[in-house]
Amino acid sequence: MKRKIVLFVFFLILSACAPTATQTADVQTTEEISILTETPEPQISEVVTGFQENTKYFELPEWVKISPYGGLLVLPYRDDIDRPTRAIFVNPENGETFIINLEKEFYYYYWRDNDHIIFFHGLSCNETPEFISELNVYTGVLQKYLAKDHPEFILNCYFDPDDEIVRLNREYSELAVEFVDPSNGNVSLLTDPNDGITDISIEQSYNAYVAVVQFKGDFEFSEHWQPEYGNQISIIDIRTKRIVLQYYEEQGILSEVSFIDYSNLVYMRENTPCLIMILSLVKNCIHKIPNQFPNSTIILSKNSELDFERIRFLYFSEEQGGYCFYHILSGGLGCPTDSFEVFENQIVTNYSFSSGGHYLLLEYDSKGCPRPWCDNFDNPKLALIDLHDGELFEIGFANDFFINPFLMPLQPNPWRPWL
Repeated sequence: MKRKIVLFVFFLILSACAPTATQTADVQTTEEISILTETPEPQISEVVTGFQENTKYFELPEWVKISPYGGLLVLPYRDDIDRPTRAIFVNPENGETFIINLEKEFYYYYWRDNDHIIFFHGLSCNETPEFISELNVYTGVLQKYLAKDHPEFILNCYFDPDDEIVRLNREYSELAVEFVDPSNGNVSLLTDPNDGITDISIEQSYNAYVAVVQFKGDFEFSEHWQPEYGNQISIIDIRTKRIVLQYYEEQGILSEVSFIDYSNLVYMRENTPCLIMILSLVKNCIHKIPNQFPNSTIILSKNSELDFERIRFLYFSEEQGGYCFYHILSGGLGCPTDSFEVFENQIVTNYSFSSGGHYLLLEYDSKGCPRPWCDNFDNPKLALIDLHDGELFEIGFANDFFINPFLMPLQPNPWRPWL
C-alpha cells in the first residue's frame, strides 16, 4: 500500500425529582483476555470483469459471499490523495484482502442490508448524491443508478431522518430536545428551552429512553471542535415524556454517553465512569478504572450489539493508550491491546466494532490521541483483532483508506450488519 498522509474531515451534526444516588464498591477481580500475536501479511488481489451498460460484475471470493453476518470488513481504498475509486474487502478470520475497482470516485458508502453496499458518487455530504452504485456482495453485481431512480430509500451521509424520533433543536438559545411522533410527524418538546439549562448532547436508547447531558447556568459552545462538558444528566422516558432520573455533578460530565442496553447507560464524570441502572434507580460510579489508569483520560466506547455486560473504553496518557473492557458483574478489567507488541508506545486513536462484537478494528499512532482531544498525529495505522481467537492482522496506514478520522467510532461504519 502506498503511504501518504492525508486528512479528510467530514462534519457531523452534533443528549423532577432526583432519587438518591447509591454507590457500591467495585469487585476486585481480574478477567484475563487471552490474545495471540501472529500478524500474517495480507495478500491483495483484484479481479475486473465485464460491463453491461449500467451493470458491472465482479468475481468475488467465496469468503466475501458467505462470510458470517457481522464478519466482513469493507473500507474505501485509494492510490493517491483524491477520493477513492476502489473498495477493499478484509477477511477478519485470516487477514486476507480483495480489492474491487468501481472506476468512479465515491465520497460515502454504507451497508443497505446484509448483502448490499451503497456508494455515493458526484458531490459531497453537503448535497444529495447525483448517482449511486449498489453492490450485491453475494452475486458480485454492481448496479449503477441515478440516485432519484433507485427503488429503495437512500440515506444521506449522516443519519436516517425517518428514524429520528428524538432530536436536539439548536434554534433555541439554550437548545432543547424534541420528540417527533413517527405516526404523524408532530413535534413536541421534551425539555424546556427557557429554564436556564442548556441541552448539550443526547443519546437515545431504542425507543425507550433518552439521556441528555446538560449545563445549568450560562454556557457557550466552543468555536473550535473540542470535547464538551456539562454538569447535569437527565434521563427521559420517551414513552411518557417525563424525566425519570436526574443527577447533578460538580465535576464535569462529558457530552458523550453510551447505553449498554435499553435501560442501562454509562457517562463519564471527569475520569470516572458512572453506571446508571434506570429501572432500579441506582447510580454506581466505577473507581477501579481511573485507579488502574491514573493520570489518563478515559473515553467511553459505543457498546457492541450483543454484549451487554461490559463497559468499553479507551484510555490515553502522553505516551500510551489502549482499548479496554470492564465487566460489570465480575469487576474484571482487561485490555486486548496490552497483549500485542504493535501497540507498544502507541496510542489507540479510534475503533470500530463488528456487528456481532467478534472483531475490533483499531486505529493507532505513535503520538496524538483520540479526536477531538488532539490532532497532532504522525502516521496512524489500522489493525484488526479477532477477540475470540486472539489474533491480530495489520491492515496498513490509515491514510490509505477514505475514512472519517474525526468521528468515533470510525465512520462510515465499515462492518457488514449482523441482521
